[in-house]
Amino acid sequence: MQAATPHAEPAIGVFGKRIGHAPASGHIDTSPTSRARFLRKSLYQALCQAVVRDAAACVNAPAPMRVLDVGCGRGELLEQLTRLGHQVTGLEPEPNCVALASQYATCVAGSVEDLADHFRPGQFDVIVLSHVLEHLSNPLKILQALRNMQAAAYVFAVPNVHRTARLVRALTGSERPDHSLHLFSWGRPEFTALLRKAGFDQFRWRGDRVTINPLGGTLGLWAGRALESLEVRLLPQVCPGLASSLIVTCEPR
Repeated sequence: MQAATPHAEPAIGVFGKRIGHAPASGHIDTSPTSRARFLRKSLYQALCQAVVRDAAACVNAPAPMRVLDVGCGRGELLEQLTRLGHQVTGLEPEPNCVALASQYATCVAGSVEDLADHFRPGQFDVIVLSHVLEHLSNPLKILQALRNMQAAAYVFAVPNVHRTARLVRALTGSERPDHSLHLFSWGRPEFTALLRKAGFDQFRWRGDRVTINPLGGTLGLWAGRALESLEVRLLPQVCPGLASSLIVTCEPR
């Protein structure tokens, strides 16, 4: 869920990490700028709502829910869910991020490929995997392994190939990639097909932010704050297909 260094697209919410590979010290920015934190806030808010509203509807148990955030990065989602009273655990390969995330909840050092070594099937009501799959060489295999953990609901998020910045680059003929470590990209139909093949169904979709502010730096931060209501509240409702992230809650079939 967190930004990588170097950060290819700070304005559109690319939150790179390397889960399922050897940890790379410093791969996740542990001291993001004010503008970067501001832009990422919409992702964590949308993820939190996906857990406490969409996923909660699938969980046949009273609150608090048991939630695992795989690739939790610095722990922003852990912090929000802990404040709401849920029993939250993180899994993260980078030592610096494990230390940061542990301020908010239990955080275990490990990758998504180590999942079965650390946790047992049925241990969690909800499993979250945000901005991780696009970095993995075999996302289908990882999704199937996650399904085998037998959670009641799953929340996945990936960068949206149809988001506004990508469309602008396509119109201008730019060949600039999203991120040097992204191996895959999906639109909503393609990501739905992947999830169905992995054994998931009953999809509930959310968007985080439809970015129309092209400015960077301090001026971009001011403009982003001025446009926040439009970019975060209105446009994701009107044009969900242009949101920075595809965020979906689903159930195992």
